[in-house]
Amino acid sequence: MLTVTLCISLVCGVVLCFFGFRLFRLAMSLAGFVLGAGIGYFIYSLAGSYLPAAGSGVWIMVFMGVGGILMGILSYRIYKAALFYTTMLLTAFVVLKTFLLTMGSGIGVTAFFMTLIGNTKIGGVADSITEVSVGKGGTVGTAVADALAKIPGSTQNEKFWIVVGIALVAGAIVGGVVCLMQKPAIIVITAALGGLLITQGIFSLIQSLNTFDTSAQTIVKSFAVGNGRPALSALVAAAIVALGIIAQFKTAKKS
Repeated sequence: MLTVTLCISLVCGVVLCFFGFRLFRLAMSLAGFVLGAGIGYFIYSLAGSYLPAAGSGVWIMVFMGVGGILMGILSYRIYKAALFYTTMLLTAFVVLKTFLLTMGSGIGVTAFFMTLIGNTKIGGVADSITEVSVGKGGTVGTAVADALAKIPGSTQNEKFWIVVGIALVAGAIVGGVVCLMQKPAIIVITAALGGLLITQGIFSLIQSLNTFDTSAQTIVKSFAVGNGRPALSALVAAAIVALGIIAQFKTAKKS
C-alpha cells in the first residue's frame, strides 16, 4: 500500500509539475485530490488509535482515498476557486516544512502536529512517533523540542496556533497574488506542488525498499518523519521545480 500511495503521488506530481498550466482543470483536480488525501491522512493520524485493526493499512487508505476523491471532485467543479485554496494550503505547508527543515531536523509536518497536540501513537500501535530516530542521533521528540524553542508563546497550545496562523496568513497572501497574476503564478505554483510530490515520492520509495511492508505504521513513518536527508531533498525539489517551470513556460508559449 505504501508503494501504491507513492506511485500515485509521483504520477500526480509529474502532471502538475510539467503540465499544470496546459491541463489547468485536471491539474486543479489532482491538486485537490492530493490536498484531500493529505487532510485524510492527517485525520487518520489523529484518529487511528481509536479504530479497529488500525495497523493493517486499510483505514489509512480509506481516509486518504475518501478525502482525496471529495476534494478532487470539488476542485474539478470549482477549478478557478480551487486555485486560491490549493495555493493557500500549499504555501502554508511549504512555510511549515521550511521551518522544520531549518529548525526541526527535517521532520514531517504531521509528526510536528502530532507531537504538539499530544497524540503520538503511530497507527494505533504501541510505539510513539516521538521515539523514531531522525537526524544525527536525535529523535522526532528532540527535533520538535528544538523547533518549539524557536516559537514564541508560553504553552504548546499557543505555539500551535501561532505556527498555524502564520502559515495560513502567508498562504492567503500568496493565494491572492496567484489569482491576480494568473498564468505565470499558475505555472510556478503547479510546478512547486508537483516538484514537492515527485521529491517526496522518490525519497520515500528509496527509503521503503529496505523495510517494505503494507502496514499503516510504515506509511505514517514514511510521510511523517521525513526522508532523513532534508538538505539533499530540498536541493532535488528545487531542481525539479525549476525544470517544471522552464518546461511549462516553453510549452505555454508554443500553445
